Formats: sequence, C-alpha cells, structure tokens
Amino acid sequence: MNKDHAPEMRMVGESVLIVEFGRQLSRDINDAVLAFDRGLQDHTVEGLLECTPTGTSIALRFDPLQVTPDRFRHIIRELVADMDLSPGSGKSIRRCWRLPVLYGGEAGPDLDFVAAQMSCSADEVVQQHQATRQRVFMVGFAPGFLYTGLLPERFHIPRLPEIKPKVPAGSVSIAIGQTVVSSTAHPTGWHTIGRTPFVNFDPGREPPVVIRAGDEIEFCVIDAREYKDRTGQTELESFEI
Repeated sequence: MNKDHAPEMRMVGESVLIVEFGRQLSRDINDAVLAFDRGLQDHTVEGLLECTPTGTSIALRFDPLQVTPDRFRHIIRELVADMDLSPGSGKSIRRCWRLPVLYGGEAGPDLDFVAAQMSCSADEVVQQHQATRQRVFMVGFAPGFLYTGLLPERFHIPRLPEIKPKVPAGSVSIAIGQTVVSSTAHPTGWHTIGRTPFVNFDPGREPPVVIRAGDEIEFCVIDAREYKDRTGQTELESFEI
C-alpha cells in the first residue's frame, strides 16, 4: 500500500464506513489493513465505536450523534495519509502455529472430490496443503473462525453449489485458493478435507482466541489415534516470525 493508491471509502448505512485497501487478496494488502487497524488503536478517533478488519478492508462503526459521516470520513482519510502502510510497516509480533489435522475419511468427507477436481490423488492434495505455510488473513464469521491462504493455483476450485447445514468444530475446508478452519459447528459452502483437534476459541481462556490475523499456520498431518489423544487441545507449538 503506498501513498499513490489511497484506499476507497464508502458508507454502509448511517454509521459504518468501509475502508477498502484493495480488491485482490494478498499479503501486502492484508498488511496494510492490519497496520491501519493497529494504528487506530494509538489514536483517539472522534465517534469511533468499533473496528472490524477483513482480508482487504476494515469496517469502522461510529456514532453519528457524535460526528457526521462527512466529518468522520475526513478524519479517517487524514489518518490514512499520515500512516506508513507500506509492506512490512508497523509489524506487531506474529507467530507461526503448527496446526495438527486429520485428513480424509469422516473427518474430511470432501477430500476425494477435491482430489478429482485437482486431477490428482488424495495424498497429493494433503501433501500440497500441508506443504504451504498459510497467512491468517482474518478471524471472523464465527468465534475463532480462520481464513487462511493463499494456496497454489490448482486449489482455486469453486465453493459447493449448496450449503451444508452443519460441519463439526475443527473442520478444515478449502475453496477458491483459501483454507478455513472452524472453532464451532456451523453451516458451510466449502469443501471439508480434514479436522483439527485444536480449539481456537474458548470463552474461558484468556485470550479466548489464540491464533490471530497476521499469524501464519503450518498444517501438520496426524492419524486417527493422535487425533483422539489430542481432542480438545488448547495449546499449540508455535514460533515467532
């Protein structure tokens, strides 16, 4: 993100400003989003109530009784101009997490279908998926829910034509070159290829969500016995990056 390419801003309703740093998901765009989100924490912004970063944008909810939409947009535009949002700027401490996954079978009922779509074996899908260290672009949709990527081009397969009513907590699913990891049972339109015993969201833990946006994940293959032994795991091996 550089000064020659200012983010687009648009209102949603009367109290939310969307600041979009790009249309194409990438590490550089995501770095700008996260740097701006962190930068906002260092400022007292008139009327600002809540910040919700995504992979390419950030939603800013404000109180229109405290500040008009035009005034709020002006404040945010000036903050963007003053911040260094170039790649690698303002990095906070990030970690790479080694996430155990049981692939295929009941844990990953769509693995064979994905392999067919990719014209390779199920083992090759697993090997390529766990060989790619993936950025956590955002945490959202549900508590502790992770959106990670980007995967090699051959993983850019469409989502399911219909929504599955529910997949279990810990499901690891792929589509459109990304991986999603759930912490709660939920409906999905993604292809589930495995399941992790790790619980990323625990309301009784501090902090309740361990893996954060900007972190990275190395997916690691485990077998059914190890999955059973590690079910409900609340700690992960990690290192600073």
